[in-house]
Amino acid sequence: MTRRPFFLLFAFLIAAAGCAPSGYYRSTSSSLDSLLTLQAQQQKRIAALEAEIAATREQVQSSRASSDTRLSELNGRMDQLQGKLEESGVRFTKLATQIESVKQRAAADTSRAPGAVVLDPDEAFRAAQSDYAAGRYELARTSLTEYLKRFPDSEVSDDAQYLIGESAYNTGDFRGAIEAYRKVVENYPKGDHVPKALLKAGMASARISDVPASRRYYQLVIQRYPKSDEARLARERLSVKNAQ
Repeated sequence: MTRRPFFLLFAFLIAAAGCAPSGYYRSTSSSLDSLLTLQAQQQKRIAALEAEIAATREQVQSSRASSDTRLSELNGRMDQLQGKLEESGVRFTKLATQIESVKQRAAADTSRAPGAVVLDPDEAFRAAQSDYAAGRYELARTSLTEYLKRFPDSEVSDDAQYLIGESAYNTGDFRGAIEAYRKVVENYPKGDHVPKALLKAGMASARISDVPASRRYYQLVIQRYPKSDEARLARERLSVKNAQ
């Protein structure tokens, strides 16, 4: 059907040949041949596309038949990758701990070195705070302990003592954290960190399964600071089995 217009055009050109120049006729005939050639090429392309579509449809149908098997293989591969990821995470944590240990030794050596620079109290505390904020808990704990040795009666000594407890808690040293929180309560009884220190001491005790101690700390928070947020959290934890 697509060739009919071209044949009609060709017939018209033949009928008009008597009044048209011969050069015009040759040009028109050449154009018609070119168009017919393009049409044939286009039909070949369409046929090739149809064949490709049919082949693709067969591949899709074949893929569907084996999709369950492939999905199972992919799930198995994902499990393997997850295991490797967890293993890498453990190795990374161990490496980070080793790095922090080296930093601590270097810091200790520097502090004992002859002619070591004595930092301004504010500068020393800010440096330790920076380590804590960056997650360098072991280094922060060491720096804060050294800070309290040098400046035991500064305005931020209670902050330093509380952050020592937090650093210990965040590294899983719950017994060390309890001791640090206890010092907050004993050494700075009028400080702002006492309610938090009591609550966190209860939480750390629960983490080592010392339920009686955990309950005592929670009850102290409630008794001393009944309207505080820490007292509310302590009541919630006391209502949970084993005061976890």
